[in-house]
Amino acid sequence: MRSKLGISLGGGAARGYAHLGVLKVLEENNIKPAFISGTSMGAVLGGLYAYYGNIEDTVNHLIEYLQTTNAINQKMYKIVIDSEKEPVNFVENIMQFVRKGIIYGKALTSKSMIGEEIYNQVFDTLVPDVNIEDLKIPFAAVVTEIIEGEELMVTKGSLKNALKASSAIPGFYPPLIDGEKIYIDGGWTNKNPVRPCYQLGASEVIAVCVARELEDTKDFQIGMDLIIRSNAVSTHRLGQLQKEDASLVLYPKVEHIHWANFGRYEEGIASGIECAKDCFHDIKKIYGRSKWTGWIKSKKKYIREISL
Repeated sequence: MRSKLGISLGGGAARGYAHLGVLKVLEENNIKPAFISGTSMGAVLGGLYAYYGNIEDTVNHLIEYLQTTNAINQKMYKIVIDSEKEPVNFVENIMQFVRKGIIYGKALTSKSMIGEEIYNQVFDTLVPDVNIEDLKIPFAAVVTEIIEGEELMVTKGSLKNALKASSAIPGFYPPLIDGEKIYIDGGWTNKNPVRPCYQLGASEVIAVCVARELEDTKDFQIGMDLIIRSNAVSTHRLGQLQKEDASLVLYPKVEHIHWANFGRYEEGIASGIECAKDCFHDIKKIYGRSKWTGWIKSKKKYIREISL
């Protein structure tokens, strides 16, 4: 019987390279996901893997892009990295920018810190000009429609547009505007798209989580600290609830990688490999189970599907 194993790849910017390490271990053991869902960086890497259909071509394409392109504004990312004393996630880093006036100043003069021209150039170079329905593996990218506040699955149309929308961190990258609709990073409504993977047709879903877990904090001295922290708590709790539907959740150790340091792909991939090997007994069990649970698990429609 054919496996109906799904892989859900969460957001986490540069830490998302660990997704490739997990996929590499699966492929080396003749385990190919039948469905892939992704949010933000998970959508980018999952979409590329669904296009190439194998890990070697996916990684080679990514490395060639990173080594040859000038599209990424390295100066801006250096500002981000240098502004912190230790690696933190995007939400925590916003506090640093607010205090220094970086976000506030940019918000008054433009849509995002990274310009639309640079952002489009990144995806024009990185992502093939193909439609999602033509990919080798069924795929969905999760996006957030900011006007209605709706979580959506992009399952048709331009892969490039879907990945741009799913990765558009508000205030940092420009949103994707389609008519009266404004699409931003899918992580604002679903950091770990487990249910979307079931909706694609998976009977068992392995989720890969690379986002930093909520940490203990000290006393708060100003209101802005409370506002940012409250948002982080809400987002963290939502992510916990969404991951509960997964058959297995993998947590590659990527805390040492700065979320904005996109040059550390080798370390990220290595972390994913180590995690998948450590958990391979459970992975193999779920893969075997997915061959027969597909007969008894119905595909439910949780989220509206769209084309971009």
